[in-house]
Amino acid sequence: MFKKACITLSIIISLICMLLATAPFTPAVGISFIMLLVAGVMGYLGYIQSALALLLINTLAVIGSPGIDISNSSSLIGLLIIFLAAFGGVMLGVRKIKVDT
Repeated sequence: MFKKACITLSIIISLICMLLATAPFTPAVGISFIMLLVAGVMGYLGYIQSALALLLINTLAVIGSPGIDISNSSSLIGLLIIFLAAFGGVMLGVRKIKVDT
């Protein structure tokens, strides 16, 4: 019950941040980065469907935000690290599930 509530709350927060990130609202983009990392952890723990939903929502929020300046190489490297952690966690979770079966 508690896990379902946490997953639902994280998806609702991500949807709100996706809507707010279309305007250059920096806290929403920051929360989207945090939710990307949460998606990676959830994927690693085995909640693959929820993690993929969070990855989709937050990736759209980050990519669609006009507040992201990728012309700066340090921000581009930071963005790459966050995406690697998020997608890597989900990929490791899928691999763990596939190896267990």
